[in-house]
Amino acid sequence: MSVLNRPVLVLNKMWMPVRVASVRRCLNKIFADKASIIDPADYFVYSWLEWVELNANSDEFVLTTTGSDVKVPEVIVLAKWDKVFIKDPKLTKRNIYIRDRYSCQYTGKQLSFNEANIDHIIPRARGGKNTWENLVVCTREINSRKGDRTPAEAGLKLIRKPVKPVSDGPYKLFDPKFNMPDSWKKFIKVNK
Repeated sequence: MSVLNRPVLVLNKMWMPVRVASVRRCLNKIFADKASIIDPADYFVYSWLEWVELNANSDEFVLTTTGSDVKVPEVIVLAKWDKVFIKDPKLTKRNIYIRDRYSCQYTGKQLSFNEANIDHIIPRARGGKNTWENLVVCTREINSRKGDRTPAEAGLKLIRKPVKPVSDGPYKLFDPKFNMPDSWKKFIKVNK
């Protein structure tokens, strides 16, 4: 992955997470004085000219310029945006996997994306809808065995009742497969 495509946590002016954007997009905001860079180690706020003066550690990602290597920002704060960007997560296959933590909701078995299947608790043939409360992750074998029956009819029991997730910032951050930088954990509550 190009350094310019790495994810950066974007905070509003009240230091609340509002989205994740690429380094490239964040640099445009920084150069236009619409955002500043936060050093998560000490919470100091830097302009671009101040940021380029800092020395990069050997384990940090850098932008190579003609003059020097510049640390890639991991967190920025917007200068004027004070709204909270709360958006309900879309009902997608990927987001159901995230909500159910990639585990079968009947057996508890951890699954890969290719092993998993989505089950309608109340089958569509019986009027079941595509809703957060009616869709769960399960193994392909369980889904085939269950067929057009309810879990009770198929002798299955759900481990936990499916619910619509509550958004608390960028939903992709809740994905257990997303390797969130440690610097973001100071700003984001992570659901386990």
